[in-house]
Amino acid sequence: MKRRVLLTMVILVSNLQLFAQDETTEPPPSPTPSPIQWSLGIGAFSSPRPYVGAENSRIVAPLIEVTYKKLYVQGIQAGYRFFSTEKFGLDARAGIVFNGLDPDDSPSLEGMNKRRSSIEGGVVFDWKPGKYRLSTAFYTDLLGRSYGQQASSDFSRTWTFNRYQWGFTPSIGVVWQSSNFVDYYYGVTPEEARPGRPPFRGQSVINFRSSFFGFFFINMRVRLVGLIRIQRLDNEIIDSPIVDQSRGIFATLGVSYRFGRLPPRPSK
Repeated sequence: MKRRVLLTMVILVSNLQLFAQDETTEPPPSPTPSPIQWSLGIGAFSSPRPYVGAENSRIVAPLIEVTYKKLYVQGIQAGYRFFSTEKFGLDARAGIVFNGLDPDDSPSLEGMNKRRSSIEGGVVFDWKPGKYRLSTAFYTDLLGRSYGQQASSDFSRTWTFNRYQWGFTPSIGVVWQSSNFVDYYYGVTPEEARPGRPPFRGQSVINFRSSFFGFFFINMRVRLVGLIRIQRLDNEIIDSPIVDQSRGIFATLGVSYRFGRLPPRPSK
């Protein structure tokens, strides 16, 4: 139980931090920015778990972000920024996948084998025409747990007001998951089958999602952030006998403090 809570805390922190990184919520950089930028905060999180009988996770956890030149660590992911211009960006990124299953989470999952977390790595390409952003990513399992892949594409538009003091970003997107990924995390082997839980072999899927992110700078160092994300699971996942939800809602509200030298606020 302690291990499951810890893993949930880490993935929830990452969900917020990485989303905030992908959006245009910070003032434009200074011509001579500090080489190291980092922030620390705390947030309240609510995250769904689609497995039969498993309860949603609701926790309070820290928010941590560190950036050094082209390198960054945010939550459970780390990356290297090959380049970033006003129009385009390309990153190499690696992170932890916590889609695991524990049969102790619910009596309905008795007899299932554990599905273990893994590390995935890949590339992220951003196209940034003005306030709009199209972010496309591809990841593959690096530890051979699922031998699966994930790819996603999200389109967003950011509105900012009062010289970046506050703003919000709605987005829509799709997430493709390979048959190996789906079969590992949602499949049922013949040995795991029980009355009412027949064998199930997963196929590749496309999940749709939408989100709304908002921020407010109390001052140049203290920022309030909020995020709500809704994802609809593909029918191929919903048909799994160990899944009882067709969609999930992730929500968070937090506050963070930025340390170190700060860039000046833009004039407009």
